[in-house]
Amino acid sequence: MAPRRLVGMLAVGAASWLAARAAPAAPLTDEQVAQSLFETARALMERGDYARACPMLAESQRLDPGGGTLLNVALCHEGEGKLATAYFELNQAAAQAVKDGRKDREDIARQHLAELAPRLPRLLVRVAAPHPEGLAIQIDGAPANVAILDVPTPVDPGKHVVEVSAPGYETSRWEGESAPSVTSEVTVTLQPTATGSPAARTPDVERPKRGTSARTYLFLGAGGLAIGSIVFFALSTTARSAALEKCIPDRNFCSDDDGVGAVGRARGFAWASIGALGAAAILGGVGLFVSDGSSPAAATLSARPVAGGGALSFERRF
Repeated sequence: MAPRRLVGMLAVGAASWLAARAAPAAPLTDEQVAQSLFETARALMERGDYARACPMLAESQRLDPGGGTLLNVALCHEGEGKLATAYFELNQAAAQAVKDGRKDREDIARQHLAELAPRLPRLLVRVAAPHPEGLAIQIDGAPANVAILDVPTPVDPGKHVVEVSAPGYETSRWEGESAPSVTSEVTVTLQPTATGSPAARTPDVERPKRGTSARTYLFLGAGGLAIGSIVFFALSTTARSAALEKCIPDRNFCSDDDGVGAVGRARGFAWASIGALGAAAILGGVGLFVSDGSSPAAATLSARPVAGGGALSFERRF
């Protein structure tokens, strides 16, 4: 071989080697990463380390979905004790195996489904009728379809929190623990909030306070009697002035019948003024003790006929 040709071949080889060394490695594809995760997770499952294996299988399924990986995810969750999660995934795996024509995978999924069904913990949520509008249910913080009401729903074993709410009602919360093969019943009775439920809420109209009417009547009556007392006092004063013109009080003497009548009127009006003033004071005092609606006590003022006249009665009820 000619020296020149040999040198050329060596140069080409050296250039190829240097180019290979300088070229960056191709990044791993999602399929390659998924395969690596799957193989590692299967080894962990064989050792019973489901807590580490299940997340790896779930990520492998996300990167490269497949019926075989889905079946292994379900079996891993079953081994981990998440029975309801595994049950739903096994149903998906069985359906996928039918689509893929993999009778072997379908048989495995259906066998495990039959074994899991009697072991499933279930939640049975009931809400006392009638169900308010806007009813919402959350299980472990996640919204749940209201169609699950009165239907035993599979859940994983362990602690669970059920919250039922509706506009205008207090949120009802249940917290308990589910065990395999046990149905936990949750019965909820929603209570209206302080403002009441929308259906039962009345228009914002100010309601009359209990006892307000009786107090008003008492004060009005006391005011009327006080005015009457002033009027009677004025009439008594006028009649007394007329009597003094025709009578001598120290001698109990009046010059004519007009004087005697004036004295009588003065006395009558004076007693009427005193009586009206006393009655006004009594009614006003009673009015101070009548409930204004802030307490459960109530007062009633009524008039009733009696033989020979009438009577004014006052009642205070508690």
